[in-house]
Amino acid sequence: MKYILLTLIILLSSCSSKSLKNYERRNVEEYYDGIGVVQYFLAELPSWANFSSAGSCHRSLPIRYLHLQNIRNSFSLSYEEAIQFQLMFNELSNQLKTKASAKYIPFKDEEKIFYTVLDKIKAGIRNFVRPKYKVVNLLWLDSALESKKELRKVQALVKSQKFSKGHPVFVSLCLSQVELKNFVRKNGLHLDGAKFLTYEMLNPYNKDSILEPVPMVEINRIFSKKQRINFFLPKEQPSEFKGKFNIHKF
Repeated sequence: MKYILLTLIILLSSCSSKSLKNYERRNVEEYYDGIGVVQYFLAELPSWANFSSAGSCHRSLPIRYLHLQNIRNSFSLSYEEAIQFQLMFNELSNQLKTKASAKYIPFKDEEKIFYTVLDKIKAGIRNFVRPKYKVVNLLWLDSALESKKELRKVQALVKSQKFSKGHPVFVSLCLSQVELKNFVRKNGLHLDGAKFLTYEMLNPYNKDSILEPVPMVEINRIFSKKQRINFFLPKEQPSEFKGKFNIHKF
């Protein structure tokens, strides 16, 4: 019996060691080295929590939420600038992770990305370029990700006359910018000049730097006050989208 117990202990120990070796995590000491930039981020979201209940999906790419209150106060950024900052930071970070085949990147690299993006924001550079048209048509298409029936409805809407009367903006709470562009292209939804608004532009802080129950985006702060916003939705308006716009169900 003693030998059986001893064998089990050794096996469990070896399995545990192997798991720890394969488990990728940050070096705790890096938190102290990069403390200056860390204050501008909220806690990292674990993979299992990176989902959208409204979109009924688990996201494949992680997101780093900015501490909008801190970053806006420190660098005198508007809400729109801070949201664009978060979008650009996440896009560059994910590109680096993909290139390095890593789940995390060192804080020193995050710090470089942070200040690179800050310089771009201050220079007026944007990844999400606001359409100049007076009428903007937002289309939330997450319902089409897993349903061919819903996809056909979205395809019909995109080809309709009413949708052609405004600048198209595809919206997703499930897909990243890269993923959404690929989905649109592969499913016959491509429209010249279309924009893409994704979950990378959501943040728990609203335009007044007050925490909201869920990450959200202030639509009217992303677009011009002079623009008329039409929002095409397959179901009830999710709490992630705040603002005044004309809702059209499809």
